[in-house]
Parts: sequence; C-alpha cells; structure tokens
Amino acid sequence: MSHLTNIVRKELKELLTPGTVASIMVMMVLFMALGGLIGGEVEKAKVLPPVAIVDSDNGKVTLSGGETWDLDTALRAVYAGSIPPGRSVDDYVYEVQSVKTPDGKIDYADLTGRLSSLGLSSALIVPERFSTLIATENQASLEQFYIYEAEGLFDSSPSVVVSSLISSLNGMLSRTLLTEEAGITNYWFYTNPIRADGIGTMINGNYVSDISPAELASQVTSQTMMVPLVIMIIIMMVGSIVISSMGSEKENKTLETLLTLPIRRTVIVTGKIIAAAVVGLVYGLAYMIGMSFYMNAMTSEIASGISLEDVGLGLELQDYLLLMLSIFLSIVCALGICMIMGAFAKNYKSAQTMTMPLSILAMIPAFVIMFSGWYGTSSAIQGVLFAIPFSHPMIAMQALMYNDYSIVLYGIAYMAVFSAIMILITVRLYNSDILITGLGQSKAAQRFSRKR
Repeated sequence: MSHLTNIVRKELKELLTPGTVASIMVMMVLFMALGGLIGGEVEKAKVLPPVAIVDSDNGKVTLSGGETWDLDTALRAVYAGSIPPGRSVDDYVYEVQSVKTPDGKIDYADLTGRLSSLGLSSALIVPERFSTLIATENQASLEQFYIYEAEGLFDSSPSVVVSSLISSLNGMLSRTLLTEEAGITNYWFYTNPIRADGIGTMINGNYVSDISPAELASQVTSQTMMVPLVIMIIIMMVGSIVISSMGSEKENKTLETLLTLPIRRTVIVTGKIIAAAVVGLVYGLAYMIGMSFYMNAMTSEIASGISLEDVGLGLELQDYLLLMLSIFLSIVCALGICMIMGAFAKNYKSAQTMTMPLSILAMIPAFVIMFSGWYGTSSAIQGVLFAIPFSHPMIAMQALMYNDYSIVLYGIAYMAVFSAIMILITVRLYNSDILITGLGQSKAAQRFSRKR
C-alpha cells in the first residue's frame, strides 16, 4: 500500500503543478465572470429600450364622438408597466423633431445625430396624414428607425422589442376604434372568441399544471448541456497531460528508473491512473462550477421562476453520487486508453500527436448528445454512443432527471469492465520491453523481423 501511495503522490506532484492549478482556477473564474456578464445583458434585454417618437403628424386620432386617441399617451401606457423602480416614463419615451430634406422626407443623418445626443438607438416615425388615414378607416403606417451598434450577443434585442411596440399600439387602437366607433361593447369576445386557458404537462408520470414543455426546455438544457461540455474538456485536457507526461518520462529516462524499482507493475499503473483521475475530478469540479454560472445566465430569461425540483426533474443525493461515479469511471477509461497510446510514444513531441484520436472520441458523443440527446437519437447511434465510454456521464445527467436508472447502471458496469481491460493491457505493456525499446525494437517485433 505504501508503494501505491508513493506512486500516487509522485504523479500528483507532476500533474498538479502550480501552473496547472492556476490554469484551472483561471478558467473557472473566467466562466463565472462570463456568466455574470451574460446575466447582466439578459437583465438589460428584459427592459424595454428607450425610444423616440418623431411625429410628422399630430399623432392624435379624432373619433366620431369627439374623443381622441393619442399615440404618445398610448406608448407611455405600454412603458408604464415595464420600467424598473425609481425610473419614470420620461426616461424611456422621448419626443424628437427632425428636419426634412427638400423632397419632404426625414433627414436620417440629422435624426441620427439627434438620437445619438440623447443616447438613443431607435425611433418610431409617425408620417404625415397618420391620424387622417385612420379616422377615414384607411390603414396607416409607422416607420421604425434604428442606429446599429455592434454590442454583442443581445444587440438585436432593441429592434425585436420596438417591433412588438407596434403590435401593442395596434391592439390598443383597435380596441378604441371597435368600442367607440363601431359600438362593440364586448371587445374581448370578438377579438378572442377562443381563449387558451389552462395548460398541463405530464413529467415523469406526474401531472404538472401551468407549465409547458417550451418553458422547461431552457432550464433542462442548462443542466444537460453542461456535463457533455465539461466531460469533453476533461478528457481532452487530462488525456493530453497523461500522454505528454509519459512521453516526457521516456525522454528524460525517468520511466526506466521507475520500472527498475522493486514495485509491481500493477501498482505503478494503478497509481498513475488514480492520480490522473483525481486531477480529472479536480478539473471537472472546477469546470462544472464555472459552467453552471455560464449556462444559468444563458437561460435565465426564459427559465426564471421554474424549479426542476418542483416538477420532478431535480436530482437527489444518490443521483449526484451516481453521476460522479460515472464521471470518474469515464476518466479512468480515458486514462487507460491514454496510457496504452503513451506506451508507444518515443518522446514528448510524438506524444502530442497521439491526442487527436482521443479528442475525436470525446467530441463525437458531446455534440450528438448536446444537439439530439440520448432519447432523440436512433438505435444505431445509441449503440455507437454506448460503445464510447466517455458518453455515459453525458447520458447519465439526462437519464437521472427522468429516473431512467437502468441506462446509468448499465453504463457504469460497461465502463468498469472497459477500464479493467484497459488496465490489464497497460500492465502487460509495462511488463514488456516496449516501454523502453519502443514498438519497433520489442522482442516480438524482432522475432517477426527475423522470420521475414
């Protein structure tokens, strides 16, 4: 046992260097910062952006009874219900006058300057004869004007929101015209004779009211997409570290010294795998913390107020333990493959080129599960995914949410057998002379060469 402890301690010192720990912490903090930044942008996108009204008409529709409908008043009423505390409607609705060109059109360059001086990027232009057209039962139009500013992920939200303002104004004016002009007293019935009232979704055999699948999709995605991304990153990084470490040991002749010690090769292999697996779990924990902030910020706008625990999709303690076991075994499987490939690396440089197959094996299930999910793929693709050991923790997250423990337990059993086979093969390689002499100089290769 002391030999195994010494091997694990040695490998941890080599793998968890100050630079490695610093890189892990930097990536975790980076994802957390990105999550905070995106969360702030999402909160900003929820609030209606300030808008200017460029009124070339009086903007007031005179009804037959003498009453008037004021576009500016209606727009302020729309904003009144969405502005944050401590702000007033005047901070969001501005009246702007703009000069016109000789042919009577809006001078857009002048309008751009006026909006920019107010810090605005959008405006609604009320054309001439707007009120006259509506009063004579003719359709009138409002022009949308924007100043494009490349701000990032949510830079298109002002145009989307301002477009919805026209729909709100249209509905308000329609109600006024139908009630005041046409004398329709039951406006809501004639505009909405059928009402969508009541919604229910069956989740894991439980009926949940007032929640639709679309409302759940974003929150579920934030949970299920995180694990494939983290596993893919862990496999690629830890695999590269282990293969490169073995190449470096060969190049520095430290592997020969290790193999000459009176320690069983099984202990050496087990110690290397345990140490690398611990490093992988450290990577995984750090990335999952950072990614949770990032994914929650990305989906907070749609999924706010919905708790997966309340609808039966939350994970219990035993679920998290099964998930961590699945992640650990997938890392062990990856390390077994890495140690087999690393055994054939002649030096550090050649070891770097061996990480590509492992990266591809990690990327395939990650992207398939993120975009299609385990339950949305065909049986043939499911067979391919099941054969790749790295895909099982990616599958486990979604399966545990839907109480499908069979696929999780089958995956754990498969990975346990797979990792045992990888360790046995690695021990055989460590007992041979391939590690020292290389594949071309091994005894088996020399005998085959002599026979030829």
